Amino acid sequence: MDDQLAVFIDFENVALWAEREFFDFEITSLLEYLQSRGPVVVKRAYADWSRFSRYREELMKNSIDLIQIYSVRQGKNRADIRMAIDAFETALTRQQINTYVIVSGDSDFGPLVTKLREYGRYTIGVGPRSISPDLLVRACHEFIYLETALGEPAEIDEQTSHEREAARNDLVKALQIHGQRGELPILATRLKQTMLLMDPAFNEANFGYDQYKSWLEDNLDLIKLYLKDLQLYVAPTNYSVAGDMAFSPAEIPVPSGEQGSTSRAAPESNCRQIFARLKMNTSDLATRRDVLRDIYRELCDHPGEYTIDGLLDILRERYEAQGLLRSKAILRDILQMAFRQQAFDYHSQAASVYTPVWLATGIDSEASFVVRAETDFIFAVVRSGLEIDYSELACVILDDSDQTEYIQFLLDDLKQRGLIIRKGKRYMLPGRAGIPFKDEPALQVLNQDIDAVIIPDNLQISSETAHMLAKKAMVQRSQDFAASGETYLLACKVQWEAIEKGDQSATLEDLRWFMASYASAMAGKLSQVNRDYGAARPYYLAFFALVQEDDPLWSRMRGLINPMLSYYWANAARELELNVSAWNQSMSSPAQIAVYAATHPNPELRRLWQKITLELAEVNPALLHRIANQIHLNRSEDPDYARVGDQINHMLAETAAA
Repeated sequence: MDDQLAVFIDFENVALWAEREFFDFEITSLLEYLQSRGPVVVKRAYADWSRFSRYREELMKNSIDLIQIYSVRQGKNRADIRMAIDAFETALTRQQINTYVIVSGDSDFGPLVTKLREYGRYTIGVGPRSISPDLLVRACHEFIYLETALGEPAEIDEQTSHEREAARNDLVKALQIHGQRGELPILATRLKQTMLLMDPAFNEANFGYDQYKSWLEDNLDLIKLYLKDLQLYVAPTNYSVAGDMAFSPAEIPVPSGEQGSTSRAAPESNCRQIFARLKMNTSDLATRRDVLRDIYRELCDHPGEYTIDGLLDILRERYEAQGLLRSKAILRDILQMAFRQQAFDYHSQAASVYTPVWLATGIDSEASFVVRAETDFIFAVVRSGLEIDYSELACVILDDSDQTEYIQFLLDDLKQRGLIIRKGKRYMLPGRAGIPFKDEPALQVLNQDIDAVIIPDNLQISSETAHMLAKKAMVQRSQDFAASGETYLLACKVQWEAIEKGDQSATLEDLRWFMASYASAMAGKLSQVNRDYGAARPYYLAFFALVQEDDPLWSRMRGLINPMLSYYWANAARELELNVSAWNQSMSSPAQIAVYAATHPNPELRRLWQKITLELAEVNPALLHRIANQIHLNRSEDPDYARVGDQINHMLAETAAA
């Protein structure tokens, strides 16, 4: 029988993090991940449920015990003591439960984990990467980043680059340890256990690998792989197998993507990577089509009666009654495809999950709705700058590489709606040359900077060179905003030129990634180093214009969204030379800063905040919708919170009407 699990969730900790970081926290997805480790027999979540009532239904559907924790004051999380008592009591009274999962990013749970280990229990920590302290991580047998558990695509950034190198170093050290014991070649599963003892947070999924074996295969500059009795063994590169040992070299598949000395996941096809970042459902054609048809029927029968959120709840309940395992997260991902392709109408109201919804004009059948939604696959590929591979797309989308006529049908639909054009044999977005956003007003500050760059003669114009420069800028960022910005700008110029000269490996998606990174570095340099807050503002707006919720950049740049928005609003006070030192201590989210600035006694600050918020509404209304929802969800006796939330919604409505 598999080990039984007891799961204790510090819900306030992870839910507040998710709201601040614009992350959709789905408890069903987390439990599905944990249940792969064994049956979960104890499930408890701790929070003040008057603040988190919108989560209660999903929690109860997963048979999670909701433990009420009353807050003495707003922002004070009191779950730690109650959780510790309950977890330790369970350990003492239920000897059959061997594995304890603590879901939190709070270092206060470190002593609890340590004590559970003393009693021989296997401990797994689950917490957000950005807030989980090393003290908690090191206390656990194993620590899993919440983003990984929820299936968030792994991205290369400064933090993960350091983690990749640290994992490679641990691999070498672990082999040295087993070599000193005379245990080489070592069974791969034992080697991973040793690496977990060295770093409980090691997980190949953090780097985009679905198996430990795949990660090992991508680090062959450090190791050799052998097979014996159909099991995988590992040894250092300088190891030689004795003649009497029954080991044979493992056959390693040749990766189809780029190679390098730093570990990198052997990539799937480029289109699959794009679909994964957008969470587009490619794994189950029948489910996708079934859900899209049901969405059409409900909106056809009940026009304007549902919000998106309400519609998803109705469908989820129906599928549960039918015994179909379709989480709200899966339903939302499928619905987002239709949303991005403008298959819905909100009757002049700002688009939101809380706004009544109708079918868009021209959607007059189930088939037309399904086609409209599935054009999103093709649009994502064209927008990224990739060439259309009909057979590959048919295989990924339809599980049948021969259905290329349907791919052409989707392309024709996009072309007819004016969303793409054809130049020669390539499809692209409307716009000059190969850069469709060359004339976008919000990006002019970036485009002008890129135009002014002169590429050194010793640099090859290629996507590979641009990626090399971007990785260098990533390392520079934590030490020198100015140097990082200059390197990112050069990466933008090289990628731009590579696209315009027809480099097949140079994609628009990567160019927009480099541009967003450059915008964030320049905003940081101008505001935090030069104190030129007015000059920094166009770079903040360019960043927000690029990083949209329905775009692959959203997941790539998620870690920067919260600090960028916080600085964007706080800089309004700094521009007026007001003292904001107290904000750093008492305010941890853009929503709190927005309320403070919008209700400040200084009328100049209130006017400036409203001006720059309207500018933000013009380039990224969805982001402001999230902030307004955060403000409304914040439990506070202060009526200013509700008033500011309403004020933001009013600005969004004005912008949408204009």
